[in-house]
Amino acid sequence: MSADLKVMSSFNEFMNRAAYPCVGARIAHNKGRIELHSFQNIYDDSEDPLLLERLYDFIARYHRQKQMFFSFVAVFTDCEVGSEAGFERALWTRLQALHDKDCEKYAWDARVSNSPADPDFSFSLGGEGFFIVGLNPYSNRRSRKFRYPAMVFNLHSQFQRLKDENKFDSMKNKIRKNDTVFCGKLNTALADHGDESEARQYSGRAVAKEWQCPFTVRNNND
Repeated sequence: MSADLKVMSSFNEFMNRAAYPCVGARIAHNKGRIELHSFQNIYDDSEDPLLLERLYDFIARYHRQKQMFFSFVAVFTDCEVGSEAGFERALWTRLQALHDKDCEKYAWDARVSNSPADPDFSFSLGGEGFFIVGLNPYSNRRSRKFRYPAMVFNLHSQFQRLKDENKFDSMKNKIRKNDTVFCGKLNTALADHGDESEARQYSGRAVAKEWQCPFTVRNNND
């Protein structure tokens, strides 16, 4: 981990709330497999090279260790996003900037789509697909409400392993049931990979049907 003690304390408090709904996150937290990294400003691109370097190291460790429930969390401690919509804009601005640098070295993970409108879309960095979970102080979902703006990077290949082992559906259904109880209402934004683009879920804000993802995929010739 490269997070300071204040961030670590806040995250532990966040994860240790009674009945926190995400089973996979609780397992990862209990096993010490959530890598927590502190950065300053989600709007500032000056730390992007460091964030990418740490993500690439995280991917390499995953391939060496092959451990399930292994997540990377980037926490931004010195910025104010102002609202749920403000966080959503900041999240996609940061993801766009990371992709613009990443695509100079790595191709998009061929196992997932690079079109954010495609039902098979997943974000890609370092040649690996990721499902992104945004956390922020203004979230309408209690399960996403965290003291700082943050992005959780979950490897798509882990979800595929769970599917291959016939464990994914039962875990998914349990998490969704838990989340409905924890937040007091159903999360209408949820959809399965392959049914609707997961990009709609990244920020945690409930978006309209006509919402369009503010992200453009690049290639090495752009």
